[in-house]
Formats: sequence, structure tokens, C-alpha cells
Amino acid sequence: MNRARRLALLALVALLTGCSGKGDLAFEPPVVSLSSFGLVPGDGKAPRIAIGLRVVNPNGTPLRMRGLSYAVSLEGHRMITGVTSRLSEVPPYSETEVELNSPIDLIGSIRLFNEIINTPGRDRLKYSLNARIDVDGMLAPLRLVEDGELVFTQLDTGP
Repeated sequence: MNRARRLALLALVALLTGCSGKGDLAFEPPVVSLSSFGLVPGDGKAPRIAIGLRVVNPNGTPLRMRGLSYAVSLEGHRMITGVTSRLSEVPPYSETEVELNSPIDLIGSIRLFNEIINTPGRDRLKYSLNARIDVDGMLAPLRLVEDGELVFTQLDTGP
């Protein structure tokens, strides 16, 4: 391989492995985590779930989010799916909360309810959150996969 080809190949590799296309070699991926999860008070329609995501921008440039898609499963049953493009910019070296509000999947809910009825004494449910955030200037979307358990406190009904 001649010298010109080697230099062109090295330049291409350096460009592709650079960072995020922003020209900042010290660019760090933002951190996304689950901050809240709860039932929204009903308005007579299908029940809705509120999901809070905390987005941390550890960089000196603003983080402009274009869109987000997400799915939540309980005990392996898909319960919630949604998308949003109403996202705010995260200023440099700061964080923001993203609130998502989505209806519950009826079929997934029936399956989960059936499973809970058939396993009495259950005090926790396993959850899985999968989210994808498209960010301006990044070649690949940010992906979040968070697994955990929702633990129920046992109510003391008293004598």
C-alpha cells in the first residue's frame, strides 16, 4: 500500500472514531436514567403511566434531543410504548427531567393481571425500560436499558 493510501485510510479511521461529529475529542455520552414511574390520576379514559427520565449532559456543548422512543415491560409483558419529539435542550454541564405520559397496553395488562392472580403472595414485579434518544450531532442514537424490581409494601389491615 502506498503512502498516500495509508494516510487517507488513517484520516478516515480518525474521522470515523472521532467522537460524535461535533469536533470535540473529549465528548462524553450523556447519562440517561429512570427517575420516576407512577400511575396518572384517571380522567375516565384508559389508565396512563407517567415515566420520568433524568438526562445528564457532562459536556461543554448543549445536548439537542430530536426524539425519543420507549417501551416498558412488567414481568416480560409489554405494558407501555410511546414516542415523543417534545424534548428540551440540555445546557452544557447540566441535567433535565423528561416526563413521558403513556396509556397502558390493554392486552399486556390482562396477561400480567392473570399471572399475578395465579401467583399469590407476590410482593414485587420485574420491570424493563428500553429507550432510544436521537441527538443532534451524534451518528448513533443513545440507548437506555434499565432493569429492576418494583417492590410492594404489605398493607397491615390490623385486627
